[in-house]
Amino acid sequence: MMLPLIVFMAALMLALVSAEAKSKKNAGDSGRDVRKADYLFLEGSRQSQLGNPDAYFEFLRRAHDLNPEDKFVGKEYGFALMRVADDSLTMKEGYNLIEDYIKSNPGDFYGNVLFATLSSRLGNHDKAVDTWARLHEQEPGRPEIIIRYAEALTASGKDANIARALELYDTLESSEGVSPDLTSERIRLDLMRKDTTAVINDVKRLLESSPTVPEFNVFAGDIFSLIGKGDSAIKFYDKAVELDPSSGLAYYSRARYYQSIGDSVGFDREVFRALEQEDLDIGAKIEILRGYAAQFYSDSMQQPRINTMFQRLLDLHPHEADIHTLYRDYLVAIQDYKGAAEQASYALDIEPSDEKQWIALTTLYLQTEEMEKAYEASQRGLYFFPDNTLLHFFGGTVLSQQKKYPEAMKELEQALKTADEGDYETRSNIYTTIGDVFYNTHQTDSAFVNYSVAIELNPENMTALNNCAYYMACEDMDLDKALTMIEKVVDVRPDESTSLDTYAWVLFKRKEYDKAKDAIEKAIENDDNPSAELYEHAGDIYFMNREPAKALEMWKKALEIEPDNELLKKKVKYKTYFYE
Repeated sequence: MMLPLIVFMAALMLALVSAEAKSKKNAGDSGRDVRKADYLFLEGSRQSQLGNPDAYFEFLRRAHDLNPEDKFVGKEYGFALMRVADDSLTMKEGYNLIEDYIKSNPGDFYGNVLFATLSSRLGNHDKAVDTWARLHEQEPGRPEIIIRYAEALTASGKDANIARALELYDTLESSEGVSPDLTSERIRLDLMRKDTTAVINDVKRLLESSPTVPEFNVFAGDIFSLIGKGDSAIKFYDKAVELDPSSGLAYYSRARYYQSIGDSVGFDREVFRALEQEDLDIGAKIEILRGYAAQFYSDSMQQPRINTMFQRLLDLHPHEADIHTLYRDYLVAIQDYKGAAEQASYALDIEPSDEKQWIALTTLYLQTEEMEKAYEASQRGLYFFPDNTLLHFFGGTVLSQQKKYPEAMKELEQALKTADEGDYETRSNIYTTIGDVFYNTHQTDSAFVNYSVAIELNPENMTALNNCAYYMACEDMDLDKALTMIEKVVDVRPDESTSLDTYAWVLFKRKEYDKAKDAIEKAIENDDNPSAELYEHAGDIYFMNREPAKALEMWKKALEIEPDNELLKKKVKYKTYFYE
């Protein structure tokens, strides 16, 4: 049986506080420094038991400085040094202290375990091998020592050592019996030696020990698949399914084999079968579906099949929030935001304490421009997480778009209050929206102050740069600065309609009408659903470019969208531009 490293570490910790190991006296016990060093060591041990590692380290250091001849204290100090080391010299100093102790105390079992383990971790394979060999001589019947000794031999990469490791596994197999873990280790060594015959014999020996165990047959299939013997692999996968028709592991392993040989039909079939098996852990099913969706999500022909897989898995496990979350992620990947929001909502019905899911749901509703639902989701999330900055921010953003400015400001102020001081990006976004609220409530100076703060916090905040540039153009203020801002945005977002509209409007205000025309035409071209404002800007720009027919056409389109806009009515009626 395999023994986890944690067993060794537990033994090591016991050894560290062992009073027995410290009981022997060093030469010169009567000396004042020696007595003081003993006291410091004991006080350090007490501090360690109290959970004060810094004090423990300091007492050890002082004890070692006072009595460097005490090898045991040196070992303890060396181990402490290695745990805090941030450079190779300190690490080597600590390691050497431990080695010095081991040379003086070769019979200290747990001290040798510590030294061998550290040697392996540091890549000192020869010392690790020698130490584990010495431990094996001391305790030849301990399986955990045999395993660590064999691992150290393997890590050295030497042919003779690998052969010795195989001998050790033979010994262990004779005493402990055949097991998949042990067989895996043998196979790893046989593969290193490129001995395919030995690999096959290892697998046969495992199967002979328990021929009716499905998992052993799956293991055999995996190994034969690995060494390129596909017919044998399928035979053992089929045998595993025959032994246990509900074995999800068998179906999944068979699916992976079909995938490895490019048989997509077989792969799909076995994936479906694996998902259907009740015994297969839900985590494994989710990983199967995650891998399948990641591989084929971009293929529109496969999307119905993936949706069917998700629906079937949800039928089998209707109360697993993780499946809804994975389905949400898949739907986001194929840009089905409404469907993704639905899955996020289902997940929250199951686990309303998922903070990230509330943020995701609110974001998805914002993406689909379902503002009422977005606001409702943010408020429901705040019921569980009242200090969540993003939920306050999203709520304030929705209220701002709904022109509920006082309510929006309360939410935004709360978002700012709860935001992490070091989260410059989020705070910048909040200040941007506060700037929007101030501008829309005719508090222009306060608006530009907040935009400035937003840009100072995050100079790459494109929304702040865009909005500030646009409103500066609307106010005919510092158009040179406005142009610099929006040019930076357009460099990053050359095809975004909103940014191009702002760019066109800044150019219009600067009376650069030819450039403004190019920008506004590109803005309309890149907008699937142009707004009234965009058409109106286009009309104004065409008019100043002496194209009144096109200007009138644009104004009419704007008026169709906003039939109550009095300024647009005047432009259409009199076929001319009016200065506001």
